[in-house]
Amino acid sequence: MQRYFGPQGLLAQKVTSFDFRASQLEMAEEVYQCLTSETPLLVEAGTGTGKTWAYLIPAILSGKRVVVSTGTKTLQDQILDHDIPFLKRLIAPHLQAVCLKGRRNYLCLRRFRDFSYQPTLWNKEEARLFRRFQQWAARTPTGDRADLDWLPDGFQTWNEVSSGSEDCLGQQCDDYSRCFITRLRLEASRAHLLVVNHHLFFADLALRGKGLGEILPDYDAVIFDEAHQLEDTIGLYFGLQFSNLKINDLLQDLHRETKKDAGKTQRFQEIHSIAVQLEALSRLLYQGLCPTPGAQGRFPLNLQKVGKSFVDTCRQLLHALEQLSALLTPKSDSPETLDLLHRHSLEMAGEVRKILEQDNPSLVYWYELSAKAVFIYGTPVDVAPVLREKLLSRKSAVVMTSATLSIAGSFDFIRRSLGMPPETRELLLASPFDYEKQALLYIPSTFPAPHEPGFCERLAEEALQILTKTQGRALFLFTSYRNMKETHGLLKDRLPYPLFVQGAKPKRTLLAQFKQEIHSILFATSSFWQGIDVPGESLSCLIIDKLPFEVPDDPLISARMEHLGAQGKSPFVHYQVPRAVIQLKQGVGRLIRSPGDRGVIAIFDVRLLTKNYGRLFLKSLPPCRRVHHLDDIPGDFIALLENC
Repeated sequence: MQRYFGPQGLLAQKVTSFDFRASQLEMAEEVYQCLTSETPLLVEAGTGTGKTWAYLIPAILSGKRVVVSTGTKTLQDQILDHDIPFLKRLIAPHLQAVCLKGRRNYLCLRRFRDFSYQPTLWNKEEARLFRRFQQWAARTPTGDRADLDWLPDGFQTWNEVSSGSEDCLGQQCDDYSRCFITRLRLEASRAHLLVVNHHLFFADLALRGKGLGEILPDYDAVIFDEAHQLEDTIGLYFGLQFSNLKINDLLQDLHRETKKDAGKTQRFQEIHSIAVQLEALSRLLYQGLCPTPGAQGRFPLNLQKVGKSFVDTCRQLLHALEQLSALLTPKSDSPETLDLLHRHSLEMAGEVRKILEQDNPSLVYWYELSAKAVFIYGTPVDVAPVLREKLLSRKSAVVMTSATLSIAGSFDFIRRSLGMPPETRELLLASPFDYEKQALLYIPSTFPAPHEPGFCERLAEEALQILTKTQGRALFLFTSYRNMKETHGLLKDRLPYPLFVQGAKPKRTLLAQFKQEIHSILFATSSFWQGIDVPGESLSCLIIDKLPFEVPDDPLISARMEHLGAQGKSPFVHYQVPRAVIQLKQGVGRLIRSPGDRGVIAIFDVRLLTKNYGRLFLKSLPPCRRVHHLDDIPGDFIALLENC
C-alpha cells in the first residue's frame, strides 16, 4: 500500500491533485489485511479521508472477486463512472468491473414491446415523453434508467416496461439473448469487481437462503460503504413484504395477458371474474387500514385492534389468490407469461397467509400508509442473527466503513446491532480537515426545549439573524415536516434570498438549484441529512432544529426498544441515543466537504448542554470551535470565512 498511497507513491507521482494522507494509507493497509487474512474490519473514516480509493485499490490488488456495496445508487454510479476508469488507466488496465442495480432499474425488452403495441399513457406529458423514450429504447446499450437524466422521477410508464423478477420468463423469453439483465449477469460472471447497492446485495442474500437462484455470481469478499445504513436495509429483506400495489401490478399483468385471448374461453372468463374481485379487495385492504383519506404514517399491525373487516378482507384475498393460482396452473399449451403469473399469485397468497398467521416471534408486524398505498411488513426485531448466519459465518473477508460508525470513539453499538464476531478489527480515523479553523459550532446556552411552546417561533427569530449574517448560503435541516413547514412559514416573507423547500420539486432539482443560487436557503428533512454533497460557498451555513431522536412509537423502533428492555438494557441509552448520534454526525457532515470549505453550524437543542447524554453527542462531533451566543458569530460572515 505504501507503493500506492505513500508520500512518494504512484498516486503522488501520477495524480496532480493528490495529497498524501496518513489516514488514507492506514485504511488501505487495514483493508488489504482484511481481504487477505479474512478477519472482519470496521472502519470509521472521517470526511476527506479518501476512503473510496482506500478500499478500491486493495480490492483490485487482492486478486479476489470483491463486491463493493454502497448505500446509494449515486455513489454506485460515481465509483463506476469516475473512480474505476481512472484506476484502470493508473494501475489495472485489465480490470473488469461491473455495476449491478435492482432489476427495476433496467428496461425489459419484452414488456416494452408488449406495452408499445397498445400503450396506456397517464397524461399528455407522458405521451410526449414516450416518443423520446422509444427512441432511447431502440438504441440504448445498457437499458439503465440512470442514463435518462431528462426523464422525470414520476414517469409512470417506467413501471410498465421495467424488468422485475416477478415478470421475468428467464430462458423461455424470446428476448433472452438480447436481455440487458442477461448480458449484465454474463459480464458479472467474468468480473473481478462488482459494484452494487445495499438493497440489491441483501435481496440476493435472501434469495440464496431460499434456493431461488442468486442475482450475483459467487464472490470472495464484501466491502460495505455507508455501512451505518445496514441495520435498516437488512430488515427489509429477511421477513415479509406485501402491499396493495403488488395486487395492482398483478392485475395489470393479468389484463395485458387476458386481452390477448380472442376466444374468451371459460378459463379466461373465470380469471376475469377473480380479477374484478381482486381489484375491489385491493381498495378494501387500503381502506381497512387507513382511518381517514390521505392518512400517512407507520403503525403496528395488531389484528385484534385493526378490526374484523381487515381480517375478513385478507381471508377473501387469500381465497381469491389461491383460486387464481389454480386457474393459472401450467398446462402444456400455456404461454410462459401465464406460468409466471401462476407463480406470482401463489407467492402472494403465501404472503397474505403469513399476515393472518403472524406466527414468527422474531418478526415485528407493522404497516405503513402513503397517500394511495399500504405496505405491510414483518421485520426482524434483531438483524444480528440474520447477518451472522447468512453472511459472517460464510465470508470472513468483510469490510464495513462509513464516516459515522462510532459513538464517542466506541464501535460497541455497531458491533452489537450487526452481530460482528469478537475477532473483528476496528479502525477509527479522524477527518484530515481542520475543523477548529474551518467550522464554528453555535449552540445557544438559553433556549426553549424542543417540546416547549414557542420553540419554532424562537428558532425562526435566531435563524433569521444567522441567515442575515451568512447572506443565505444555508442548509436548514429539520427532524420533522411539521417543524419545517412552520419555520418556513415564519421566515418566507422576511428573507431576501431564494428559499427552496423539500417536496416542492424532485430532490436532484432542488440540490442543483441550491448549488447554483449561491445565496439560497434549502429547507429539508430526513432524506437530506445524509448522502448529499455540496462543497463550496453555496453551503456555508448549516442549521439543525434539534437532536434527531426517532419517534419511539414507531412500531419497529418500539419493538427493538422492548427487545433491549427484555435483556435488562436501557432502550434509550443503548438504542435511541446511538442512532441519534449517528444521524446527527451525518447531518453535521454536510457542511465541510473539502479543505477549502468554511462555515457555521447551529444546533438549537439545549439538551446538548443540559443533559448527561449531551456530552456523548458533543464528544462524537468533529472538534469545532464552540460558541453559545449569537454575538459570537461575526456580523461580517465573509470575515468569518476568511478567519475561522
